[in-house]
Amino acid sequence: MARVISALLVLGVSLTGAMAQEAMVIDQTKLYVTDPKACQAIEKQGVDAFMEMDFLSMTFEGGIQSMEFHCNFYDIKKRPNSPLLFVDAVCELPGELYPDTIAIAPYDDTSIQLVSSADTTLAMLGNTETETSSETPAGTTIYHRCDNLSEIPF
Repeated sequence: MARVISALLVLGVSLTGAMAQEAMVIDQTKLYVTDPKACQAIEKQGVDAFMEMDFLSMTFEGGIQSMEFHCNFYDIKKRPNSPLLFVDAVCELPGELYPDTIAIAPYDDTSIQLVSSADTTLAMLGNTETETSSETPAGTTIYHRCDNLSEIPF
C-alpha cells in the first residue's frame, strides 16, 4: 500500500510539473521585441520606430529584424508536450551571411528567451560586443511580446 501511495505522489508531482510547463506557451502570432518600450514606439510610429530606438524585433513568420540585421527562419520545430522550439535560420549583417540554429523557450508569461548558437560561439571566442549577465548568459536574448499593437502589418 505504501508503494502505491508513493507511486501516486510521484505521478502527481510529475503531472503538476508538466501542467506548469504547459501553462507557458509561446504565442507565435505576436511580435516580440528586445526593448519593451519598442512596443509603444511601434504602435505610434510604425517602422520609423527603428530609426528612434535600437532594438530587435521578431515574428515567427518574418524572423528577426533590425536596421542592419536580419535572420530568416526556415524551419521551426516543436515537440509534443514541450514549449521549446528549435529554429534553423540564415542571418545577414552588411557583408556577412551565416547559418544559425536557435533555441526558443518561454521566459515568463509575456517574454521568451532566444539562444543563438552563432552568438554563443562568438561570445565564447570573445568576438562579440553583447553584454551578458547571470540572467542572460552569452548568446541569449530576451524578447518581450507586444500585446498592445493594433493590426499593424509588420
